[in-house]
Amino acid sequence: MKCRTVSVSVSVFAVAAVSAAFVGFGCGGKSDAQQGAKADEAVVATASVGPNAAKGVFAKEEFAGKTLAILSGSTFDAVVREKVNSGVYKYFDSPAQGVEAVLSGVADATVAEEPVARKFASQNQDKLVVLYPPIDIENYAPVFPKKDGGKMVGEFNAFLEKVRSDGTTEDMIKRWIDTPDSPPMPTIELKNPKNKVLKFATSDSDPPFSFKDADGKIVGFDVEMAMRFAQNIGCGLEVKVMDFANIIPAVSAGTVDFAANVITVTEERKTLVDFSEPVYYGGTVVITRK
Repeated sequence: MKCRTVSVSVSVFAVAAVSAAFVGFGCGGKSDAQQGAKADEAVVATASVGPNAAKGVFAKEEFAGKTLAILSGSTFDAVVREKVNSGVYKYFDSPAQGVEAVLSGVADATVAEEPVARKFASQNQDKLVVLYPPIDIENYAPVFPKKDGGKMVGEFNAFLEKVRSDGTTEDMIKRWIDTPDSPPMPTIELKNPKNKVLKFATSDSDPPFSFKDADGKIVGFDVEMAMRFAQNIGCGLEVKVMDFANIIPAVSAGTVDFAANVITVTEERKTLVDFSEPVYYGGTVVITRK
């Protein structure tokens, strides 16, 4: 829904990566690939797919004939067909549904952005394991409509440079991604001197980036970043929850002002929307049962 960088300019994103082997490669991606064939029958829940997976190590050969749960409308579809090639795929509308499919035995494994996978695994420590190394390396960034000629994306890039340099992003990574439990959303006052409310699109099922808290509020790393951006440019913020597959079309059509949901930067998407500089660096990992 997404992990660290290697350059000085984005080093704040690398702070937590060294705590675990291969974590720095992290995270997954979402795209606009068409859904493939769906499996017709559920499988019985069993232990890990093979001896390497049982040790937390990804080995492509262990997934032959296995069933993978994939997020609909995501780049995961193309990635798993190339890098995993299990041959049997089931599609779900959220990462949480894919994880539930693995836990229930409907699927043998699923894929997710590395920090998202780590969150799910930490919540199911006796049941799930994240496999390394990642099967794909990707960058993630908010998206903006092309209609304003790059004005807002330029404002966001300037804001991003500021929060990287002052330690805000480092603190957000520690709170949202590198702690087992989700933190409370900080109080971010939006005074709105411009008398403009930005419409921000995200999902509600991609922890730790955008999800519902115990009170039903949409919170997370991407949501906090959006609020801080709105505060920085003197605007209000309206959070609009959408299924992931609808987010980029909404931005492209201009029905929302911007969006973030651990969105993978791709050349295809650049023809539809403007990307900011990456806010997170990562890749895709496989999650399976222990």
